[in-house]
Parts: sequence; C-alpha cells; structure tokens
Amino acid sequence: MKSFTFFILLLLGFISVSISSSAQSQNYKHIGHNGEIKDERGVTIGKVTKDQIIQDSHGQKIAFIDNQGNLIDAKTNKKMGRMGKDGKTYYNVNGDIELTIKDNGKTCDVYDAKGKKIGNVHSSLKGSACALVCFQEQHVKKP
Repeated sequence: MKSFTFFILLLLGFISVSISSSAQSQNYKHIGHNGEIKDERGVTIGKVTKDQIIQDSHGQKIAFIDNQGNLIDAKTNKKMGRMGKDGKTYYNVNGDIELTIKDNGKTCDVYDAKGKKIGNVHSSLKGSACALVCFQEQHVKKP
C-alpha cells in the first residue's frame, strides 16, 4: 500500500510539474538570427526583416521600427512604444516598461513587465525584440 501511495504522489507531482511547464511556455516567442519569429511550438508566426519591418506569417507588414527606435503600427501609423536608450527596455506608448532584455550568450532573454520570461532573441536582433509585442495576446486581433 505504501508503494502504491508513493507512486500516486509521484505521478501527481509529475503531472503538476508538466502543467506548470506548459503554462510557462505558453505565449513564448523566439526571434532567430535570420529574423524568423517562432512560437512555443516552433511554428513560424512572423519575421523581422533587415529593414526593421515586422511581418506576420503571411508576409503582411504589421509594424515597423523607425530610425528613432519607435515601434509603429503599419495600419494606423501610430506609435506603439519605443526602445529605451539603454537598449534593454521597451516602453509602451504610455511610457510604462513593457519588456526588458537580458543578455544570455549569443541570445537575449525577453521578460514582460511582471518579470515572466516570454521569449528569446538572437543578440544581433536585440533592438528588434520589441517586435514580440506585436505577437503578444493583447495585441493580436481576434477574428
């Protein structure tokens, strides 16, 4: 009976760790060295071009980063936010910190305002990390 109880507790522990890991990886994004933006399943959901244009998975321009580091919505031409002067913070249009970037070798980890890791960016595209904002749930338009 003790071994059965131990087995059940072990199984429940494994399930809770799996659920926790799944919840943490939900909405995770990655920008590779080639500019491809992938979701937590590895599916390409967009791209950052060499010209700092952010495209969705269909190649449609959804935003761009201007020469001052501002993220601009392509449809409305309105400013969505800007990269901080330190290159490690992204501020939304209200001036609140929305993303922070921490170097991690050849890549940089991206954290939301609450400190939750939401993505990873190749270090050569660190200035384009704000593109992840376009793919966060609150910014994605639902049909």
